[in-house]
Amino acid sequence: MPCPFSIDDSPFKSEDHIMVLNRSIAILGGDSRQLSLAKRLVKEGIQIRAYGLPQRDLSSSIEYFEDWKEAIKDISAVLLPLPASSDSKHLFLPLFDVSEGPLLKELFQSVGQNVVIAGGKFSPAVKACAKEYGVRLYDYFECEELQTKNALPTAEGAIFILMREIPRTVSGLSVAVTGFGRVAKALIKLLLAMGATVTVVARKHSDIEAAKALGCETVHLTGKEAMKTLATGQSVIFNTVPHWLFGEELLSEMSAETLIIDLASSPGGVDVNAAALHGIRVIWALSLPGKYAPVTAGEIIAESVLSHLREEGVL
Repeated sequence: MPCPFSIDDSPFKSEDHIMVLNRSIAILGGDSRQLSLAKRLVKEGIQIRAYGLPQRDLSSSIEYFEDWKEAIKDISAVLLPLPASSDSKHLFLPLFDVSEGPLLKELFQSVGQNVVIAGGKFSPAVKACAKEYGVRLYDYFECEELQTKNALPTAEGAIFILMREIPRTVSGLSVAVTGFGRVAKALIKLLLAMGATVTVVARKHSDIEAAKALGCETVHLTGKEAMKTLATGQSVIFNTVPHWLFGEELLSEMSAETLIIDLASSPGGVDVNAAALHGIRVIWALSLPGKYAPVTAGEIIAESVLSHLREEGVL
């Protein structure tokens, strides 16, 4: 189900206001996920224009541009990366050899109001700027379907890090997982299937019962004392909660041999300075789908974008 980001007071609230320009879409910037996204859209018969991606990695059916303003002329939609911007000002161009990407403000000024701009993780400042220029924004990262599908490649990437960093088999390993959301559930199932002993730390009673039903040990997170049960006996701890759970007091009691893999979004859940002080390794693993399964991640983005553009009458 599409989850469009709607802008209050937008003039585009009825299909009567939507004008389909053509089946040309511009993909600006991004990483390997955008390359996969482009291939997927080409299969749908959509004409793709690209800027900010390596030309050598694009198929001959994709039109390459060195000027983003030329790339967006007479198109129906603009697809931006995940994240669309790393500083809420410039387009994210990790694969392009430029000091700074184009200003999103200039992009918003340049596109027509009939053009949909889709991207991931638009900051409040970017959303406000888009609203100022009457731009039709769609944040595909906010879609429930995409988040759910992304959970598996995130979990697989986390397992990859575990196997790379720990000189032991996952089978028989004592692992704790904090949280019981999408990513945590996908991760827990993989760990159990590989033979790990899994302890789940969660606040909700329903989550505790669900974790027990999967065959996990559990810790009901009711306060700091509950977290202290993780201080011993765990070889690896995966944190999926974006709140500071691992502070100085807890870390000081943990073994230096414990590895913490933090999967939580900013600001994360670990005091990395305190961890370093006590010799505890922390790996803050962000954007795992794009790093470990970019083709799958790009296809997931494509499905979300296609669904939204069809809903909007653009395709």
